[in-house]
Amino acid sequence: MKKIIFIIIGIWFLISVMGCKPDPPIKNEVSTMDIIINHLFDTSDFELNQEYTLPSDEPVKFSRFAYLLSNFYLIDENEFRIALDKQYLYIDMKYSNSDFKLINIPKGTYKGIGFSIGLDSIINHGNPNQYTLDHPLSPINNSLHWSWQGGYIFTAIEGKTIHNNESFIFHLAGTQNKVDFELPYNFSKEDDAIHAILNYNIKEVFQSPEVYTIEIDGLSTHNVEDPVTLKLINNMKDVFSVSSIESL
Repeated sequence: MKKIIFIIIGIWFLISVMGCKPDPPIKNEVSTMDIIINHLFDTSDFELNQEYTLPSDEPVKFSRFAYLLSNFYLIDENEFRIALDKQYLYIDMKYSNSDFKLINIPKGTYKGIGFSIGLDSIINHGNPNQYTLDHPLSPINNSLHWSWQGGYIFTAIEGKTIHNNESFIFHLAGTQNKVDFELPYNFSKEDDAIHAILNYNIKEVFQSPEVYTIEIDGLSTHNVEDPVTLKLINNMKDVFSVSSIESL
């Protein structure tokens, strides 16, 4: 009787072993969003030190185009804003650093992405020396801190006019001049990282709603309330658009 029981147990064990399949490997979630910003002038790729004609019909060459991004968030399917806190980006066309990574992207279904050109007041007027040398807000890293006035330059645009070889310098700053974007685009985040392509149309800085004319409006601004600053800032509200957001 014991022998029969042992045989039955052995058969059951073999069936159990042969019938068991190993569990599939657990896939670790990658909670990042890789972002590339394509800088355009109208429909053409934008490059420094190339000649472009502004909407005012003034030919120019740009020698510097740099800016700061902050306040990133995602808009979920229920219209909730999910903040991606303490993530800042320094973009400078001189260094071609137009690709970067956002972290802590949760799984979900989304309807868009938001962010700002510029900084909130607390960060803008905080101590810049608190940041490590490679941090986007380190003055040594980005050369955008206005040490003589306090706060950061949010966008620096510099270059020369072609006809008379005059220099233009637009340093746009001031917490009240932060430009906020909320870009609609449907996408989902599962286990994989996601990849986004944004477009920045630099021509829009000089048109819509008002054409900016260097000869008439001015060659420079370093003042947060200057009419030059306000006109350019107002034009910047539609410079960004989403090309695509998808899983890698």
